[in-house]
Amino acid sequence: MSVNGILPIHGKALLALRNNDFSPESAIAELVDNSIQADSKNMKIRLTYEKVGSKNKPQPIEIAFGDDGEGMNKEILQKCLVLGESTRPNDRKGIGRFGVGMTNGAISLCNKIEVYSREDKGNWQHIELDLKNVNSEGSPLVTYVKEVEFPENYKDLVGNSGTLVIWSDIDRLGSSFKTEDLRYWLARTFRKYIGDQIIENKKVVDNPNKIKFTMDVIGESAKTDGSSEIHAFDPLYVIPNKNRPSDATAELIDEWDIDFEVSDIDKPDDGTKIGKIRIRMSFTPEEWRKAEGAGGLPENTARHVKDNEGISILRHHREVSFSKMFWEPSFKDLDRWWSCEIDFDPVLDHQFSVKNIKVGARPIPDLRKELQNEINGTRKSKVTKVRDVWDKNKSNLITSPQKPGGGRISDPPQPRPSKPQKPISPKERKQIEEKLKKKKLKEEEQIEILKRIEDPKSPPILLQERYIDVKSTDDYIEVEPMGNKTIAWMNMNHQFFQKVYTKIKEINELGEGSKDPQKGALIDIATNLKVDIDNIIISYIISKNTLNKLDQFDSETHENLMYHQSKALSKLYEKSDET
Repeated sequence: MSVNGILPIHGKALLALRNNDFSPESAIAELVDNSIQADSKNMKIRLTYEKVGSKNKPQPIEIAFGDDGEGMNKEILQKCLVLGESTRPNDRKGIGRFGVGMTNGAISLCNKIEVYSREDKGNWQHIELDLKNVNSEGSPLVTYVKEVEFPENYKDLVGNSGTLVIWSDIDRLGSSFKTEDLRYWLARTFRKYIGDQIIENKKVVDNPNKIKFTMDVIGESAKTDGSSEIHAFDPLYVIPNKNRPSDATAELIDEWDIDFEVSDIDKPDDGTKIGKIRIRMSFTPEEWRKAEGAGGLPENTARHVKDNEGISILRHHREVSFSKMFWEPSFKDLDRWWSCEIDFDPVLDHQFSVKNIKVGARPIPDLRKELQNEINGTRKSKVTKVRDVWDKNKSNLITSPQKPGGGRISDPPQPRPSKPQKPISPKERKQIEEKLKKKKLKEEEQIEILKRIEDPKSPPILLQERYIDVKSTDDYIEVEPMGNKTIAWMNMNHQFFQKVYTKIKEINELGEGSKDPQKGALIDIATNLKVDIDNIIISYIISKNTLNKLDQFDSETHENLMYHQSKALSKLYEKSDET
C-alpha cells in the first residue's frame, strides 16, 4: 500500500525508540503539558477498556485526550509528530521545551497516533502516524495534513478551538495499569494548574488560572467507570483535599526564595544569568502522627502519606520528581511527617539534571548541598517535635505485636574482616543501647543483639528480623551500622518476607520432631532456601560497603535504590495476588 507523507525519523530508529524511559503516566503528561502551553481552560482524557486475553481482564485499547486550547495551524500540525520539531525550541518560559515528548511518549504505549486540531473559527485538520504503515524503505510516515470532518463521538472532548489526540492499537499497556493510580499521579503532578487554590506568598489563595481536568473511563470496572473531575492533590497537605473535605490541613512552616546561577552549558536564548528557586515546607497535623507506626493507619493510607515521603521538585510549577534525597544516614519514619516542595525556573534545567521526558531531577552537587543547608534546620526541628509527641504517647504506640520465634540467633557464613575487630567503647555501647530501645524490641531481644554486636567472633553483617506496622511501604531491609557491625533489619511485614520468608519458616515448623524422611528432606530444602535468601541480602550489603569505600556508591543512592526496590517488590507481589 502506498502512503504519502513525511519521515519523522528512519523507521528502524523510531521502532527502537519505543523502548524509552516514558512511563504511561509521563507519556500522558506530555499531552497535558501541550494543552497547558496552548492556554487551555478545559482538558479531558478518555480511557477505553476492553476485555481481552485468556483471563478476560479489561485492558486499555484507546486513550483520547482533548482540550479547548488555541489549536494548531497547518504548518505546526504537520510538525507536531516529527521528533525534534518544536514550536517553542529551547523555551524556558513554559513547561514545554524539548520537542520529543508527544511522539516519543505515545510510541512507548501504542502503534497509532492521530491528531485533530483547529484554530478559532478554522476547520478541523488531521494527521496520523501508524508504526504498522511503512513504505518500501521501511520508514513510518506522518501523513500530510488534510481537512476532515471531526469524529462525532469525540466532540465532547474539545472546544470551538483545540486539539484532540487519539492513541490506539495499544500494545504496551497491560492489565496492571489502573486509572486510579493515573488519577492520583496527575492530581499531584499538575496540582498548581488544576487546583481551585494555590499557595502564594505564604497564603492559600484562589487559583486565577485554574484549568478544569476531567477523566472519563469506559469498561474498566464498576468502581471507576464514569466521568469525574480530577481534583488537585497537594503533598504539602496545606491545600484542602476535596476528596477528603473533613481532613485537617498541614501548617505551612515557611516559604522562601533562593537564587542560583544559570549554567554556561545550557544558557537560554534570552541570556538570563540567574534562576529562582522557591522552597516551601509544611508540617502535618499532630492528630495524624500521634505515635510511631501511624503512617500505616487506614486514614493515613487514604491520605497517601506513604506515597509522599520525600521532596517534591517542580519545574515551572509542574512536578518532575518526588524522591527521598539529601539525607544522611537515611530518610526515616520520623521524616514522613514534614513535607517540602522545591519549584525552580526552567532556566535551571541543567542544574537540576532534568531529563527530556521531564521525569526525574537530581540537583548537581553544589546545588544539592545548598538546598540541604536551606532545608535541614527546619527538618531537624520538626523531626524533634515528632519524636517528642511519640515519647509523650508511648503508652498508645501503634505497633504490630512481636511474633514468637522472631529474631535471629545465627547467620549464614560470611567473609571475615581482614583485621581483628576492635571492642566497642562504653560510649559506643550506650549509643547502641539507645538505638535498640527505639526499635521497640523486647528487652531479651535487645540484650541478645547487643551480645552479638560485642562478640568479636560474630560475622560483620548481622541479620535481624523486626515486625513493624507498615506492611508494604517501608524498605524490606534497613541497613544500619552499629559499632563494628552492620545490622540488616528485615521488615517481616513487608510483602517479600510475608510471602516467601515466613512460608519457609512454616515448613520448618511443620516438620519439627517428625521422623518422616520426606518431611525431613523438605525441611532441608526450606532451610537451604532460607540461607540462600540471607546470602542475597548479605551480598548486597557487602557490595554496598565495598563501593562506599571506593566512593562509587553514596548513601543517597543506596537509600533511593532500596526504596524503589522495596516498592517494586511489593507491587510484584500485589500483581501476583491479583492473578
